Amino acid sequence: VGAGTPTLTSDSSIILSAVDRINVARGPINQSSFTTTERDALSSVNGDMIYNSSTNKFQGYANGSWVDLH
Repeated sequence: VGAGTPTLTSDSSIILSAVDRINVARGPINQSSFTTTERDALSSVNGDMIYNSSTNKFQGYANGSWVDLH
């Protein structure tokens, strides 16, 4: 609670874990945005999602490759 924008920063992963769900009570979720070149430089795992600013599409990493989400 308070003014400003809280920031979580890590040199590796940040894990959120809940028994029932993780609930965003208010406001949109702003997805990470990468060009195709930046996306391809990531160490991706199945389940990753990004916004591809080169193609203007949301993409997910599934079965070892990036696919457009419809």
